[in-house]
Amino acid sequence: MSNVGIITGAAGGVGQVTAERFARDGWDLVLVDVADQVKNVAAQVAKATGRKVVGVVADITKESSLGPIDAAVHDLGGQLKFLGLIAAVLQKVGPIETLDLAEWDRVLNINVRANVILIKHYAPMMKAAGGGSIVTVSSWYGRTGHGFFSAYCASKAALISLTHSAAAELVADKIRVNSVAPGNVATSMHFTALREEAEKRGITFEEMKKIEWDKIPLGRATDPAEIASAIAFLASVDGNYLTGATIDVNGGVLFS
Repeated sequence: MSNVGIITGAAGGVGQVTAERFARDGWDLVLVDVADQVKNVAAQVAKATGRKVVGVVADITKESSLGPIDAAVHDLGGQLKFLGLIAAVLQKVGPIETLDLAEWDRVLNINVRANVILIKHYAPMMKAAGGGSIVTVSSWYGRTGHGFFSAYCASKAALISLTHSAAAELVADKIRVNSVAPGNVATSMHFTALREEAEKRGITFEEMKKIEWDKIPLGRATDPAEIASAIAFLASVDGNYLTGATIDVNGGVLFS
């Protein structure tokens, strides 16, 4: 019986690369995203690796939307052994005093609430499979606050704490729960944030990029494949003694 994994945010940069990595490692996958593109990603990954990969369009902030994901897991016919919680959004960059609470709710719903829903819903299935691995993707912005990103920082700090709580609760069922905390990742989401912050500060995109990347001891943003490697490590036998951990994959921008 094959090992099955669910990966959220699979139409995004890190999600897609993680799906490719897990499929190459022999996993059958259910790829989930709110964007229709996830179905194309699933087809591409299946064709490239020969694994069974299904794309599901779903709003994971709503428990009522999980039915198609359940059906896809069932149709793959294996055991659910991995839950990769990658889906996330940035907030509209700006100070707290002008922050629209609807924007706060949007960010917290996707970055925290959705992960609570998925852990709550799929932990019993993983228990029935004899255990497995849950990996959340937090951020170095969850380690410390940053101006103009209050909702995002708060959401990622909450996700790290949620990871700790879930790890404590599920360890007896042989389910390990860990987090990967990226720094700046070379994806469209990162570059959009740089452009928005540059506009707020009245400087150019290149100036803003230099300010941020100069903070990184390794001198560059992370490649999405490097985040995928950390996630794959945590899900593998090599990560068997890790639970409740947050691995910082940030090029040295923050030591913690």
